[in-house]
Amino acid sequence: MSYNVREHSYVVGGLGVTGLACVRFLLQKQATVKAFDTRANFTLVTDPDSDIDTDMQAFMAEKVTCTALSEDYFDGVDTLVLSPGLALNIEQVALAQKCGVEVFGDVELFARLNASTSDATPAKRVVGITGSNGKTTVTLLVNHLLKSCGVKSIEAGNVGRPVLEALQSDADVVVMELSSFQLETTSSLELEAATVLNISDDHLDRHGTLEAYIDAKHRIFDNAKSAVVWRDGEFVAPYEQLIADAKGNAASNAASDGESNAASNEESLASKNIVEYGLGESTTGFAIASFDRDDSARDDEQSLYITFKGEKLIALSDIHLAGMHNVLNIMAALGICLQLGVSPALAVKHLHSFKAAPHRCVEIARVNDIRYIDDSKATNIGATVAALEGLAPTIQGKLILIAGGDAKGADIASLSPYLTKYVSHVFALGKDAHLFEKSFAHTTRVATMKDAVKAATRLAAPGDVVLLSPACASLDMFKNYMHRGDVFKQDVHDLLNLHSQSDDAVEATS
Repeated sequence: MSYNVREHSYVVGGLGVTGLACVRFLLQKQATVKAFDTRANFTLVTDPDSDIDTDMQAFMAEKVTCTALSEDYFDGVDTLVLSPGLALNIEQVALAQKCGVEVFGDVELFARLNASTSDATPAKRVVGITGSNGKTTVTLLVNHLLKSCGVKSIEAGNVGRPVLEALQSDADVVVMELSSFQLETTSSLELEAATVLNISDDHLDRHGTLEAYIDAKHRIFDNAKSAVVWRDGEFVAPYEQLIADAKGNAASNAASDGESNAASNEESLASKNIVEYGLGESTTGFAIASFDRDDSARDDEQSLYITFKGEKLIALSDIHLAGMHNVLNIMAALGICLQLGVSPALAVKHLHSFKAAPHRCVEIARVNDIRYIDDSKATNIGATVAALEGLAPTIQGKLILIAGGDAKGADIASLSPYLTKYVSHVFALGKDAHLFEKSFAHTTRVATMKDAVKAATRLAAPGDVVLLSPACASLDMFKNYMHRGDVFKQDVHDLLNLHSQSDDAVEATS
């Protein structure tokens, strides 16, 4: 069914980056639109010298409401485009629904418009990536591999670029990072491939239960043509028992040898449009296997490789993204590229030129053989666990952790076994620092990031790592996780007198 924005009257809820992008897009399309914002300290931009164009200046001055709404506000309105930062249970949404207004987000608006394209402007092919951790890395990696292989693609969504901007680009493929907040207001997004990378306790303060969080994530599969699935992950398959059923069907064939079983398994998975990946050995999908290094190597010298259908693709030793969590990320990215027609053998040739995003296990300083690593993007427990497990094998000395912030209702106690196994000492700050004290005996609470850096440095010795991987959100003390990482880097450089050193020396370690 065709969707024309001029046939609708909109309210945009929330004027952050996404909300402003929606307003700008709707004004460009000459739609009827107004907006509200829930922030008491929100400031209307009316400065004539600002970089906002004239139409937006007039809109911000005349069409934005920051006070309580009444039913009259929704007279003549049929659609509320809700920003992902606003929950569905706020009073403004309840009022809109009472007035018969349809509520969805910018991703759903993208989906309806993308499905309404013509032969002259064909629909963009879209892939969707979600998960508790790693989704930004995989999104950027997929986009990098596709572009390197000659596909005109663009990344959008939770990765930073609003999806409506991608809709107006000349890209043929849109690689979308999708958060649970975006997915819960999305119902008709058609995807060439979808993946839920992993699931861990996150955003329970918003979703209420882990089950509700999983349900939101799994909406990504609703209109997807195929799924890329971590075979050992929990809650990541598109439908319960789907992968197990496919494997069970293969086993029940009672094939005469292992090769026949493997072929049957592969056919069963392919019939369900599923690409599997994982760290164990397998002849289906992506896996890990050992091979002789080369003809000159000793008889007992082998190397681990990522494989596809049993054929080796790349040695783990040749991958510059450290940690087994990044091996999984690479497999997921290769699986998505495969669903867009790019072979793993071709895509893997471009891994070496990929640069990891900031604040994701990036080494920001090394002094006296003490490494300082910024993993501020670790805003939940699962991300911190991935960093600890990924970095621990590379560390000769102790691992000193700086953590804390807003735990968002997650159970910090579940981090305790990993702290005991990998961490020498924790310096905890922020709103939920006390939860780390309860969970790990070797924890010291500090007031500021500067205090944490000073204390960690005093404790550190050559060979040690000081890791910022908070396991918590940042908004209790910082503007966002990027600001938190920047403050960490500045405090490290201030303490170690590194102002004269070039920032270009930073090396990604994970």
